[in-house]
Amino acid sequence: MRRLLLTALAAAAAAALAVPVAQATTQARSFVLYAKPTGAQFVNHADDRERGDFINPFNADTLPTPPSANSGKKGARAGDKGVFTLKLFADANLKRPVGSAVYACTFNFAQEAVCTATFETSKGTMFAMGPAKLDGATIVLPVTGGTGQYAGAHGQLTSAAASTKQNTQLIRFRLV
Repeated sequence: MRRLLLTALAAAAAAALAVPVAQATTQARSFVLYAKPTGAQFVNHADDRERGDFINPFNADTLPTPPSANSGKKGARAGDKGVFTLKLFADANLKRPVGSAVYACTFNFAQEAVCTATFETSKGTMFAMGPAKLDGATIVLPVTGGTGQYAGAHGQLTSAAASTKQNTQLIRFRLV
């Protein structure tokens, strides 16, 4: 009986100590970064060198939405890949650089893509990966991990055009 009581007290003490630790590690945090495109590369996998060179839907100043893969219009087709590099800033005036980012998206049908994104700052690196709907001005991706201060990060990021500067993305991170 005494042994059972001691075991129960030890379990209760461990649970009481574990609750603040669990709450601390699952505390939500949200922050915003601003991104300015620095480069873009369109990779055409269709053995059509001319289309890849001259009907490139990307440039370093814009992140356009590809048309429907079945539309017959210029733009990305299913299986094509776009790689975008961005410089990250802490402020909307783009005066305080904090790192860089790379998005790599493989296009599907119906203005969708599977994207991976890496965000590098002095605090660590964050990774995001998942399906992205490219039919509007906003891209939402799940945050899947990180290093440094972002170790074990998960949540989501939302990337949209910033209203303050042309060709600037506002990236909002919501981590849990």
